[in-house]
Amino acid sequence: MLEFYDQNNGGGLASIYERHISFNTKLIRFFDDCYKVRVGIDKEVNKIYVFIYDKDHVEGGEIPESSLLGIQVSKSYVRISSKQLVDYIRSNFNLDIPKKEFLQFDASYNEAKKAIIIDIGGKR
Repeated sequence: MLEFYDQNNGGGLASIYERHISFNTKLIRFFDDCYKVRVGIDKEVNKIYVFIYDKDHVEGGEIPESSLLGIQVSKSYVRISSKQLVDYIRSNFNLDIPKKEFLQFDASYNEAKKAIIIDIGGKR
């Protein structure tokens, strides 16, 4: 698939810790209207998809509440806190995340999918 470079989407990073996932300042603006997120994985291409939903979309009832996660937003990062999510990602991608450390991956916003895509193959 042909993808074009967009300097507004470059340089994003996602860090996966033992109990949460955080995104750097390059990606914060995509969470401006975010109320909840939904995370999906594609093991065939080694990618994690973080779909961003506003409150109206969530309250519309189209998405199962059990698949939605809350976020914390600050001026310097966005965080999804869920040990269960991290365990799910670790087991599906065979990731070893040592205690009190993290793994860092390239991440970017995909306009067509309306999602942040974390490239597990792009480990730093």
